[in-house]
Amino acid sequence: MVATGAELLKVNDTCQSNRWWKTKQDKKHSTIKKVKTLKTSWEKKMEVKAKKEMVKSFQDNIRERAVQERQEKKERKEEQEKRRLENERKSEIVQKITKIHKLKKTKKRQLRSIQMRDTTTVSK
Repeated sequence: MVATGAELLKVNDTCQSNRWWKTKQDKKHSTIKKVKTLKTSWEKKMEVKAKKEMVKSFQDNIRERAVQERQEKKERKEEQEKRRLENERKSEIVQKITKIHKLKKTKKRQLRSIQMRDTTTVSK
C-alpha cells in the first residue's frame, strides 16, 4: 500500500520547512559520534599497491598489443594496395604513340582514356 503525503505528515510530524518527505532532525550534526575508519597494516597496503601495479601493467600490455595489431593491419593493407596497383599496371595493355600528329586527330572522348605512363618500370 502506498502512503500519501497526508499520512506521512501524521507519522513523521512536520519538518520545520513543512516538507512531508523530509524527516525531523533529532540531533545536531556536531553531537553525532563519528566512527573511526579501520586502519590497515603496512603489509596490506603494500599488497594492495603491488596488485594495483600488476593490474596496471597488464592493462598497458593489452593496450600496447592492440595498438601493435592495428599498426600491423594498417601496414598489411597498404602493402596489399601497393601490390594491387603494381599488378594492375603490369596487366595493362601498353601501346606506344610515337607520332604526335595522331593524337591531334583523335577525338576528345578517346583522348580522355589515354594516359601517360612511364614504360621503363614495366619493361618485361
